[in-house]
Amino acid sequence: MGLIETLKSIFSKAIVRIFLALTLLTVIAAVSVLHFEGIRNPGEYRGLWDSVWWALVTVFTVGYGDIRPITIGGRIVGIFVMISGVTLVSLITATISSIFVAKKIREDQGLESIKFEDHIIICGWNNRAESIIETFYTLAKQKAPKIILVNELPEDEINTVLDRFRKNKIKFIRGDYTRNAPLERANIKAAKTIILLPNLHQFDPLVADEKTLLATLNIKSTYPKKKVVAFIMTPENEIHVKRAKADEVFVSDQYVDFLLAGDIIEPGLSNVVSKLFSAKSDHRISTVTIPSRLKGKSFLELTQFYKNQHRMVVLGVVSEVESVGVSDFLSSDSSHLDAFIERKIKEAGKTLGEESKVIVNLNPDDEYIIQENEKAIVLL
Repeated sequence: MGLIETLKSIFSKAIVRIFLALTLLTVIAAVSVLHFEGIRNPGEYRGLWDSVWWALVTVFTVGYGDIRPITIGGRIVGIFVMISGVTLVSLITATISSIFVAKKIREDQGLESIKFEDHIIICGWNNRAESIIETFYTLAKQKAPKIILVNELPEDEINTVLDRFRKNKIKFIRGDYTRNAPLERANIKAAKTIILLPNLHQFDPLVADEKTLLATLNIKSTYPKKKVVAFIMTPENEIHVKRAKADEVFVSDQYVDFLLAGDIIEPGLSNVVSKLFSAKSDHRISTVTIPSRLKGKSFLELTQFYKNQHRMVVLGVVSEVESVGVSDFLSSDSSHLDAFIERKIKEAGKTLGEESKVIVNLNPDDEYIIQENEKAIVLL
């Protein structure tokens, strides 16, 4: 809930009535005390403003004592204002406190909307989820990502997770991530990336993959530009999730066969891979932004720069290219020519996707020219 929504809740009908009663009490008290004190005590009650000041000081029990009634009528008014003021101020305090307490309870239960921007949404849950979150913060170092969890974990389990990462201020939304409502509460419109984990705390691997596929279809149909990273359990489902337009698909244990066989054929290979892909290792593979002065230069010059200046080994380059969609080159008036072009594209069984594609170029030729939108893949 944002500031505006909170203020709307605070100034709800109940509290508005209390403020109206407080205003009415102040006006009646000010007029009444001025009536009694205006003649007998003109030095202190010189006008309506002085009476209003006295009424407010009395209502809120400040008790400055700079203005005080001396007549019986004025003191009776004062007694009435003190009793009524304590009651009204207590009601205001209780009402505002209850609104903030209710907001906090709803937030802890995952029922409040969260207004993060450029954040990561992690949907689903399994035994690797906490390790993935911890790796995010290890790799991010100084610029820690904002993370929102969307799942249906039991309250005690999700509270344990939130307590563990309390300093990172992870937020939680309760709900089925295959539906729009929980994702909208997680502010998916402003999210940077959506990660779909197999929901193994609720379903078996096959059903969990089906939920991942359904969530991918739902997100990509509503937010085609959003980056979706899907983690699935069964290799046979990889093609289906890719057809649903997931930007990246990871299959559980997909590299185990390579590591096992490779370690037999080339002893020590598994240890090398562990070093390269450990978040805690001093030597790992990463991507870095290429300085503008090296754009248009050769790959050989790039490798020499990073080797000499940063003691990094350049393995290649990577770029994210946004493919052209039909809507990018067809006119907005839906002319017959546009309709013909679109129909022929579909008849040919081709599509011009709206999503971005990542292109990896490992170990290019020394003469390869560095492009404007590329980053360097380096071994730190």
